[in-house]
Amino acid sequence: MSKRLLQFVAFVGLLCVPRLVCAQEGPVEVPACDLARSPKAFDGKLIRVRGTLNVYFEDFSLGIRNCDTEQGIWLAFGGDVPGIVASMANDTVRKPGVDIKVNDVPYAIKKDDNFRRLYALIAARHGDKPAYRVTATLTGMFFAGQENKLSNGTVDFVGYGHLGCCSLLMITQVSDVESVPPANLDLCGVLIGVDGKPAEGFMVFDDVLGGTPPERQKAVTNKQGEFAFSNSGQQLRFENPNYRPLALTVEPGGTPIRVRLQDAKHSDWVIPACGEVDSSRRIGFSVLFALPTTMESSPFNSDDLQSVFIYPRGGEPTSAELIISSSSEEVTDAAESLDSERFEERWVKDSAGNVVGMDARGRMKHGGYWRTAIFSGRAIASYSLKSGKQPNALDQIIDSACIAKR
Repeated sequence: MSKRLLQFVAFVGLLCVPRLVCAQEGPVEVPACDLARSPKAFDGKLIRVRGTLNVYFEDFSLGIRNCDTEQGIWLAFGGDVPGIVASMANDTVRKPGVDIKVNDVPYAIKKDDNFRRLYALIAARHGDKPAYRVTATLTGMFFAGQENKLSNGTVDFVGYGHLGCCSLLMITQVSDVESVPPANLDLCGVLIGVDGKPAEGFMVFDDVLGGTPPERQKAVTNKQGEFAFSNSGQQLRFENPNYRPLALTVEPGGTPIRVRLQDAKHSDWVIPACGEVDSSRRIGFSVLFALPTTMESSPFNSDDLQSVFIYPRGGEPTSAELIISSSSEEVTDAAESLDSERFEERWVKDSAGNVVGMDARGRMKHGGYWRTAIFSGRAIASYSLKSGKQPNALDQIIDSACIAKR
């Protein structure tokens, strides 16, 4: 299943036994070892702790070293900030503008330069490895979790994070961020129009990749076509219906980049209404696709997502490589260029020239192909192929798209 479809899986990982949270004037300063050794003493308290963040597969936790304890302290951001670590905590998707709740209590986060720097640092990677080791002072609400007696007579606290491994620190503010190696996260560049002149007044987006939706900054080019970001992520996006959409993988701290726009007319995918084409043997939702006789389909529905799995005739739905879906929630993220050696996007437009979606495709660095076409923010056609498999048959199905009558 593609990364785009994974965003619709519900967030389930931070629930635990309800606790009353007592009001207090300010955060309690706690050494990391004290917090790990005595979680119950700080349960339901606003605390401030300094430590190094573990940012690995199935591990987003406070680094506890040389403390004579194996107690884990899982980390999560307040507000609408998604985590970036894949785990059973499943906190990589957040609804924009909605503060996360723990035990029915909402928690916000202060989105200042300290937060943006920390988030950009922990999300930066080279291949599958984090680009930096990050240490920061974290303020937030602490939840000890459930007391768990072990066979050796010791006690730990569990219920939060991956497989309920840990206690929880819900981060509400970040300060004093440091990294190894030291990081320069400044990024600047120049945007050139199709006429070869600087493009003034163009909106440029800077994305920190990892969670859904990505944390985003924006800037507008000046008369010289210049733009700049601090605490930059690793992807720039240029989106305007008159020009071909462009996503660039970038490395902050380097020399200024130069980008040239392309006329959208040369790349636009104009899809017809279904009444204008043969609509027999079509499947889908608000957008319909022609299903060839060599393929069959099976429906699969969840609370907020209707899907159709497409696979070779005589096969099993579990072998499906192309999935067509309709979401009850609008898709808010954009395709990521970071893992692709080839990457391109184009606007999807109707016969009147209105933008009705975006079609993105690429080839992964390990050789596999992927494609995701999003229509009107809710209908999605997506595949992700292993190395050695060709996408031609699946592309033909996606390319057959037509807009159904409403």
